Amino acid sequence: MAHNIAGIPLVGADICGFIGDTSAELCARWYTVGAFYPFSRNHNAMGAAPQLPWNFNTVYQGTVTYNEIIRNAMHTKLHLIRYYYTQMSLVQQNGGAFYRPLFFDYPNDDNAYIN
Repeated sequence: MAHNIAGIPLVGADICGFIGDTSAELCARWYTVGAFYPFSRNHNAMGAAPQLPWNFNTVYQGTVTYNEIIRNAMHTKLHLIRYYYTQMSLVQQNGGAFYRPLFFDYPNDDNAYIN
């Protein structure tokens, strides 16, 4: 959010991490949060263990595989992509931020300044 406030709207992260090996748990969590970044990609350093979604077929708490969690996050990202493109276009045309803190939209609400 800090980059957006500073006028750099297209930011994100190398989901699953970049340096070193990752775990199925960490990668699934990165994909889940990465769905809500305007830019995210699975990218890691040479020599690190592969971290592609199909490498994580272990089961999460006896319910679903990490691969299914990642797949759901990817579907969420794809469902939001039109919204992201529209918002990026509006930011480009009108300025502002892609992600805005609540106090930008609700400056008179004291709860918008908490945490």
